[in-house]
This record gives sequence, structure tokens and C-alpha cells, in this order.
Amino acid sequence: MNALRSGDLLELGMSANQVRHNLHPEPVVTYELCGQATSLEEATREAMLHDGNSVNLAHIRGIEHHSLDALKTLLVAQRERVSEVTFQHLPISIVEDANLPSMTEALPELQTAGLRSVRLDFDPAFTSLSHGELIPLLRAATSWGLLVSASITIGNAESPEQRIGILQTLRDLQESSHAIQVVGVRVHHAASQGARREEEATAVDYLKTLAVTRKFLDNVEHLQADRSVMGPKVLELALRFGADDAGTVPWSQSGNPEPSHHGGESELRRIIRDAG
Repeated sequence: MNALRSGDLLELGMSANQVRHNLHPEPVVTYELCGQATSLEEATREAMLHDGNSVNLAHIRGIEHHSLDALKTLLVAQRERVSEVTFQHLPISIVEDANLPSMTEALPELQTAGLRSVRLDFDPAFTSLSHGELIPLLRAATSWGLLVSASITIGNAESPEQRIGILQTLRDLQESSHAIQVVGVRVHHAASQGARREEEATAVDYLKTLAVTRKFLDNVEHLQADRSVMGPKVLELALRFGADDAGTVPWSQSGNPEPSHHGGESELRRIIRDAG
């Protein structure tokens, strides 16, 4: 808690970077190229076009409107058409009628249909998920060979105590399941594009939370920064504050930087090199 309120940002970042270095001595940052499709078919075509066979389900617009049964049907049908395709990062929270017990029961069928990883999304201001439900889900995912990622969203008027509560939940879950491969820290974006609300996360808030997450979750292998948060300078700092993954860059931007802070793959690689 004191670290989140600390005024010594540099010291916090250095100590988090040391934790990252202990886990990953090599100076390597990973990132993912993904699509911005509106359907599973489009996402699959896009992945195959770019010599890949992995589809990130979290980046398909509209997938949240599918029921669990409809989603299973879609994956099976797509797998029958393109046998080598696999599906990653199914966000459990977006499936229309899924609860944790039903998702746990569906994991074997989803894995057979090509699912390779699931994602848990936590918003400290609203999350009230039970360990008793989550631990069986994570253990089941591991038993079926699925990877698990988690995402924490800050800047939605939550308190420092709520942020620490989510980190404690994740640490406890990891100690019980050993299933979480990566945790990402993201920033809440208000629906309105007006002036920034006072309670929204600042760059300093984000970097502090990222560093505290790296230190607190030293039992999770990877920490992912959100490259869309606040521009290239903050991303570069994030890679010195404990993060070893720079998030995603859309295929359409790969190698073609745009005149915005999001840029493309070449811009992302420059930021990674500048971060050392």
C-alpha cells in the first residue's frame, strides 16, 4: 500500500525492474501481432494471410454477444474448415451467458475445438469474484493444457486498497493453481471523449501500479504493459518498470506507423530498443 502512495517513483521502478531481471535475465521484450476483425472467419483469414494460425478472441468485435453454446459451435465449425487454426485469450467475462461453473464444464470441448488460453478480467472497482469459483476454473484450465492470462483495469474510481485487494487475489490464485502465465495492467477509458475525469489514472498512477504489480506478483512469470495507454514514452518507461511484454499491435499497423501515439510494429520495435 505504501508503495502505491510512494513519492519515489524512480526507486519503485528500479526495484520492480530488478524483479523482472531476476525472472528474465535476457533483455528481451515480447509483443503480439493481432487482427481487428468483426468475425471469427475474418480473424482466421487475417491470421493465415500473415503466416500465423493463432486467433486472439479478445480482439474480435462483437464476440461478446455470443452465448457459450454458440461460441463452441463457432470454434468447432472454424476448426473443421481450417484444421491448423487455434484460438487464444477467450475473455471469460464477455461470454453472454457464461458463469464460472459452466465455463469450467465447457473447457474440455473448447480445448478440443482449438482453444489454447483463457483470460480473466479484473476491475478493482467492481470485482467480487469468489476464490471458491476461480480456483477450480484455473485448475481445470491447467489440466486441459490451457494457458491463463489475467488483466487488471485501473482508473475507474477505485481506491488503492481495492487495487491491492485484486493483486492479493491474483497472488493467492497463482499459489493455489500455478495456472496464470501473464498479468496485464490496463487503464479504464471513459465512454465520453471529453475532459479527463479527476479519478482516472495518470501516467504516474499507471507506472506505480505496474511496478507494484511486478513486485507483488513475483510468482507470475510475465507482466504485460498496455501500449495504447498514454503514448510511446510511457510504454518505454513501463518496460523499465517491470514489464517484459509490450501488448499487441494490429496487423494493419504492422510495419506502417500511423501519425498517432499508437504507431505500428516498426514504432513498437523502436520503443523496445530505446528501453534497452
